[in-house]
Amino acid sequence: MYSQFQKQSLDLGKQFAEQSYKAQVAALKGISEIQSLQVKALESQAKSNLAFVADSLETREIQDVTALWPKGIDFARDSVEAAYAAGQEILGVAQKAAEQFGDLTRNSLKAANEAAAAPAKKAR
Repeated sequence: MYSQFQKQSLDLGKQFAEQSYKAQVAALKGISEIQSLQVKALESQAKSNLAFVADSLETREIQDVTALWPKGIDFARDSVEAAYAAGQEILGVAQKAAEQFGDLTRNSLKAANEAAAAPAKKAR
């Protein structure tokens, strides 16, 4: 009786460790992808900022300033669109990671149900 309890406890511990490892790998992959997306967005934004600042530093007369307004509006619009696109990509990665966690949980519960039903089937 004790050996059966010990075997079930060890099996449960092994299953928990495997599921934890898989969940951690999925989380780290998601974090890595999100970090990569954020770094790319930051690099793109920095390049755009520097280009706009360079254009604005070249202005010397009022005509140059009035010509700079449309560029500023385009810059702001592009910045908002880039931030929105990056946010959508990050949301997609987070959703994919959540689906992986759901699959892991579903598989874990299925395995636990089968393990719990196995002794009952043997008794019959």
